[in-house]
Amino acid sequence: MVSHAWFVDRYGGPERLVLREREDPDPGAGEVLVRTAAIGLNFADLFVRAGVYPRTPKPPFVPGMEISGVAERVGPGVTEIREGDRVVAVPIFGGHAEKVAVPASHVFPVPSGVGLEEAAAVPVVFLTAQWSIERAQIEPGERVVVTAAAGGVGTALLQLLARRDARVLALTGSQGKLALCRELGAEAAGTYDEAERLIGERFGGSADAVMDAVGGRLFGRLWTRLDRGGRYVLFGLAAAAGGRGVAPLRALREAVGMGLVVPFRTVETCRTLIGFNLSLLPQKTGALRTAAAEIFEEVASGRLTPVLGPRFPFERVPDAHRALASRGTTGKVLVSVP
Repeated sequence: MVSHAWFVDRYGGPERLVLREREDPDPGAGEVLVRTAAIGLNFADLFVRAGVYPRTPKPPFVPGMEISGVAERVGPGVTEIREGDRVVAVPIFGGHAEKVAVPASHVFPVPSGVGLEEAAAVPVVFLTAQWSIERAQIEPGERVVVTAAAGGVGTALLQLLARRDARVLALTGSQGKLALCRELGAEAAGTYDEAERLIGERFGGSADAVMDAVGGRLFGRLWTRLDRGGRYVLFGLAAAAGGRGVAPLRALREAVGMGLVVPFRTVETCRTLIGFNLSLLPQKTGALRTAAAEIFEEVASGRLTPVLGPRFPFERVPDAHRALASRGTTGKVLVSVP
């Protein structure tokens, strides 16, 4: 049997994505072959395509971190997933395809009451958000700044922080995204240009924690607003993103703009800088599976809601990449696979 997949033959922009036929993958021991229904797009996919993400394969390869669909076949030794199960999967690489072979440890059942498109918007963003909150040890009443607050992870963070009774300032790139942030529980919302003013007006000039997907010069500005004992979780570098995945000159400017963090100063101020990348936590598979099951229960019950953004058909995957790179979308960018 043959199916289609989007290949990267050479690192670069969305134009480097090429749709081809290929033989269906054969699930090996401990693997599940998923017939894809929807693809959840992540900023990491843009950096993978550009060749600057950790452990990116050498071309040619199929990118794609997150999918939902149906388990078509299971390999030897797989007992927790059965053929015909509705699932989501986080293959890290290989997900931009109609059929994907994924390690069973990276495949999660989808409960009844959750659609497959909705499911594709859940695992990466909610696990990233929950893990960030746990690492930062957010407590009720603490003042938390969230960047890229109208995006996939941002909208998950706003919901989870509201459940912890945190006080949240949501920051976005445009005024048009602020109403959504307030609806999801942010005490205040504003654009990046307004960050210092709003921290002063709402939080008395400093924050207990920052959840940052943008980095770059914004990091330099927000790090200095962290209170004594504050925690800064950096889980992205969207500031470096351009139409081709990474804009080299912009990335250089943003890296320089981050400034220098002197280790001893973190002792003196009792500040903590936490770098976080969900795809680099293979040793936490058990904990992630447990967390995913709990999150899907909350989604099925309606207590958590993935915010769905623009949807693109499978034949327009490059356009989906362009839309996400524009940083003009809200919620989770999805690709529907027929």
